Amino acid sequence: MNEGIPNHFEVIRSLPHGHVMAILETIKKLGLDKIISEKSSRIRNLVVAMIVARIINPKSKLATARGFNSETGSQSLGQLLDLEKADEDELYNALDWLLEKQEKIEKHLALKHLESGTLVLYDVTSTYLEGNGCELGKYSYNRDKKKGETQIVFGLLCSAKGCPIAVEVFEGNTSEGATLSGQIEKVRKGWGIENVVWVSDRGILTNSKIKELVKPIEGLDYITGLTKPQIRKMAEVEVIQLGLFDQVNLVEFESEDYPDERLIACRNPFIAQKNQQQREALLD
Repeated sequence: MNEGIPNHFEVIRSLPHGHVMAILETIKKLGLDKIISEKSSRIRNLVVAMIVARIINPKSKLATARGFNSETGSQSLGQLLDLEKADEDELYNALDWLLEKQEKIEKHLALKHLESGTLVLYDVTSTYLEGNGCELGKYSYNRDKKKGETQIVFGLLCSAKGCPIAVEVFEGNTSEGATLSGQIEKVRKGWGIENVVWVSDRGILTNSKIKELVKPIEGLDYITGLTKPQIRKMAEVEVIQLGLFDQVNLVEFESEDYPDERLIACRNPFIAQKNQQQREALLD
């Protein structure tokens, strides 16, 4: 090529493109676009675009819509999906459309990533809200330490590999354990996966919930943790002895307080280091 030819072109503006294509091709390879909707449409493109934008540069719906415009955007996403004229109202409408498909999408993901006898990971957290238009927003213990703000609670179901399968939002004053029954029913009856091992923390799988919801159901096992007082009690009566730990810092033991239960103690080096630092800080 003649070295002088490029001098005849003037670059007015360019948009980053490679990262957008990489994510779009990954979505296509995973079949996520088809899971959202078998039929290609503008509204499906809006949902896919919001997923890509959330990965690349998460912002408000207004800023996301502006990012699709070729004049105000910072990447090629809007041009690729023909969404340059989209506004924030279209994005919110697309989310309403997606919500109607949530149950179907989650079941598809469950049948793809879960199987009989598998582990199901479930945890609950919360986030604060600004404004007063959300019916689910309630005052309660706030993990974000935002005094005077309402919050929502949401539970996340994942596969054994940590792949998100389903999410559900609850009123902000809902206790962790109160969400458990509906999630078990969703997995067993909604998805038809009856034999599972449920993994949750001790705030969800309390003793009362285990007796009420888990043990009566055939095919439903569980893994959870003990509270510090429960562990301390067993250590005091020497049920747990440090000398029993093997080379991988695990020991299996029995306790009269938990008949027919398989108990496993694990030495957590990160917690041990944290406790050591706290002790040293108190001595200084």
